[in-house]
Amino acid sequence: MNKSILILIFAAFALTLSAQQHIRAIQQPLEHIQPNGDTLVYRLHGDEHRHWQTTLDGYLIKKNKRGKFCYAKKNRRGEVKATCRTAHNAEDRTRREARYVERHIPNGLKD
Repeated sequence: MNKSILILIFAAFALTLSAQQHIRAIQQPLEHIQPNGDTLVYRLHGDEHRHWQTTLDGYLIKKNKRGKFCYAKKNRRGEVKATCRTAHNAEDRTRREARYVERHIPNGLKD
């Protein structure tokens, strides 16, 4: 009886410790130099197990295989995939790009 209570207490303690081990993403904005020389300022979200990036105004972005941050969307399986459109800071977007992101890219700040 005492052994099973001790095991339960130890298991509860271990679960509590593991729940506290998550390391949150850096809160301050980060900079990335795009391959074309533009500077993109972005934020990290999540923790070491589940994480994603957004522009400062909240649009989902992902780095592609060539090291360029592009706007991103979730596919049918729920995976975040980079689009072919290069991400820019809000003040550097063309009108066409601004319309595209408003219509097609998830925005965590507005949802």
